[in-house]
Amino acid sequence: MAKKLLCAGVGKLNSRVAANWLLQSGSVIGLRRSQVDETLPFEQRMVDLACEPWPDVGADVIVVALSAAERTPEAYHQAYVAPIQQLAQSLSTWQRLPEKLIAVSSTRVYGSENGELITDDLDAQTDDEFGRILLAMEAEVTALPVPASVVRLSGIYGPGRDWLKRSALQATEESVTQNKWTNRIHIDDAAAAIVFLLHQRALADHYIVSDLQPVSLLDMYDFFRKREDVAPLAISLPVSAGKRLLPTRLQGLGFTWQYPNAFSGGYD
Repeated sequence: MAKKLLCAGVGKLNSRVAANWLLQSGSVIGLRRSQVDETLPFEQRMVDLACEPWPDVGADVIVVALSAAERTPEAYHQAYVAPIQQLAQSLSTWQRLPEKLIAVSSTRVYGSENGELITDDLDAQTDDEFGRILLAMEAEVTALPVPASVVRLSGIYGPGRDWLKRSALQATEESVTQNKWTNRIHIDDAAAAIVFLLHQRALADHYIVSDLQPVSLLDMYDFFRKREDVAPLAISLPVSAGKRLLPTRLQGLGFTWQYPNAFSGGYD
């Protein structure tokens, strides 16, 4: 039976989630703070989810993928925590509860930056203020009266996301003083993983969503510079920081990555 997906937030990630869902003959309705995008092939409504009731649209499943308007604690709380609190209040007025909910979080909740190997079995803890706000959002998700999970995404890349490439091309031997681990996930794989999890019979409370190979920053720089015929940096630094993420739960469920590492075509 075709099921209805409610996309809370209609940015680039949830637009891809919706596209995948529609391919599987489901239906989609999107809730967004900004103007409706008429080019998208599903119904959308303008709702400020942080301060307005969430409308009961008869959703079977929900994906919450929101973003902060600016990088301040207040904006983070308004973007991530307040909407889940509003949803908790709204659910009591809905005719029926959805079957499951997935909320998008970040691997920022793992504060360690000393090169440790991090899997889903490690408890999240951080001294980072923004990471703590995301953990507060995750706690609100866990408290919802529906089966719910959070997906902790690493650094998303894909069309229009070229910050790392620009950093690589602008880097100099003098500007790079540290080599650290980086973790990537292509936006198409991130969307596919979310839809894959929506089809699971039961969900764990969280999943790391990253590709299968942490890569050092200097290796990424060399990759981009070679592609653009720019000379490699004449430096060699040991990897002394960052974190190495392994998506053990997602891999154990049998999910297949289109781009299992940063060098497998995703940057094409």
